Amino acid sequence: MDKNVIELVVFETKEDVAEEQFIQLFHKLNTALQSNISGFVKRSLTKDTAQNRWVEMIWWASMEAAQGALEKLPQVTEFQEYCSALAD
Repeated sequence: MDKNVIELVVFETKEDVAEEQFIQLFHKLNTALQSNISGFVKRSLTKDTAQNRWVEMIWWASMEAAQGALEKLPQVTEFQEYCSALAD
């Protein structure tokens, strides 16, 4: 039986980033991950409106795939754009 690795990330976006804009960035990065990052399975994004935080779950085929993505993602334009919307 194959076991995926699930990465859970909780974050806030910058105040000047509209929700619709951020969702577009999410989908744009999703397309880039599907095309360019080996071992990527899927992602989900949810907003915790009570605390104004986002929760993202990312499924990887293996821990090796998740770690390999860490090396490649900083060079992916869509990842840079996505990260630029995140609060410090």
